[in-house]
Amino acid sequence: MVEDTQPRPAIVVTGAGSGIGYAAASLFLDKGYRVLAWDIVPGELARLDNQHLRFTQIDVRDKTAMDRAVAEETVPLRGLVACAAIFKRVPFLKLDETTWDSHLDINLKGSFLACQAVLPAMRRSGGGSIVLFSSSIARTGSPTGGHYAATKGGILGLGRSLALELARDGIRVNIISPGITDTPQPRGHGSEAEFYAKMKNIPLGRFGTPQEMAETALFLLEGDSSFITGQDIRINGGSQIS
Repeated sequence: MVEDTQPRPAIVVTGAGSGIGYAAASLFLDKGYRVLAWDIVPGELARLDNQHLRFTQIDVRDKTAMDRAVAEETVPLRGLVACAAIFKRVPFLKLDETTWDSHLDINLKGSFLACQAVLPAMRRSGGGSIVLFSSSIARTGSPTGGHYAATKGGILGLGRSLALELARDGIRVNIISPGITDTPQPRGHGSEAEFYAKMKNIPLGRFGTPQEMAETALFLLEGDSSFITGQDIRINGGSQIS
């Protein structure tokens, strides 16, 4: 195989080791991007053999590590897809400060810190695109999920504000709000029967896939979406129309 030595635009993907983050990293590699994959473990990335993949072990609560990873990159940075998140269901009156803080720190603060890490490099590159991940739960709420809903509602406010602030820099910011997606996270909140019972509330009659979320993120990163910023793209099979 002839090695491709041409530099490719780089995209940072947080939470790249599994789920939507892995699907996004894999898709971007297939489309010819250099991918800076950040996660606490490589996970599914370990099975990829691609010279344009650079995995860095990073906890998104670690601002110094993210700043360092960006500073070490020599390829122009054109995008960020912030997927890193956790969700542990806890009844509200049993929700302790440690659980609350860990969700805020990873889901919301982690996205904030990742944006701060990449923005100077994106400005030097002449612009780019940021894709943040919220959730349908930010609007519907969820029993035993108030802490998660709070973080994902915060993502909506953060993304819209950044879109306004960064537009003149040629940097677009958009949000994806998935409905139920067939990843390990929602499967871990109950039995298989309980998981599949939720399908009856989705007009299209199935769950979303990580690949569909990744494809939307790719669209928001590329030129076909050049006049789209500050938007919340809801990918939910019709389960939320209004």
